[in-house]
Amino acid sequence: MRSLALFVLVSTSTLACTASVPASGPSYDSVRDRMEHAPAPRLFIGSTGSTGAITAQRYTPSGWQAGNVALAITSGELVARADDRGTLALDHLEVAIAPIEIPQDVFGKPAQLQDLKVKLVSPTVGDTQWSGEDSANANLDLRLDLEWAIAINGGVTPLGTQHLPAIPVVLSLSGDGETVDASIGLAATGDLWSWAGLIRLTALQLSLAAQTVD
Repeated sequence: MRSLALFVLVSTSTLACTASVPASGPSYDSVRDRMEHAPAPRLFIGSTGSTGAITAQRYTPSGWQAGNVALAITSGELVARADDRGTLALDHLEVAIAPIEIPQDVFGKPAQLQDLKVKLVSPTVGDTQWSGEDSANANLDLRLDLEWAIAINGGVTPLGTQHLPAIPVVLSLSGDGETVDASIGLAATGDLWSWAGLIRLTALQLSLAAQTVD
């Protein structure tokens, strides 16, 4: 009987302790509710739903020949938040892009652009319109840096960071209190990189999709 009584006592205590453990993590009623509470949510950018392109030009005897080169987004992250009035701020944005092959006849040997990253230089705040508690659009001016390196015949040389001019974009949010989805599109114009008057890159376009995962 003592053994039975001890078992019942231990089991009751265990159940009481289990019942008192709080649910993991906070819950939110809407996208706006989540965006207005710290910590700011981190949204991860993946290859699914994200695309990019860059305009490449090559000099030929008949003049410059241009074409669009598709870019593969490999990973990325953005961090956004809202103040108590619902105004959105983008605190962090970083996107990694797969290597870009350079035609072998440009350098006479295999070459590619590697370690491509687009990074937000500083946080930015923009005019925000909410259409309900789960949908918002913010107009932002982003200042971005483009970091990369060139690999020629196995040797890798970092290229100078390109400071892109301010780019107006729209950051769109949707989802619910548990999940936040974001989309952002940007287009940087002007010369980004050139080599010996033979090849140059003149425009960068990115369309990014992001989502919270926690």
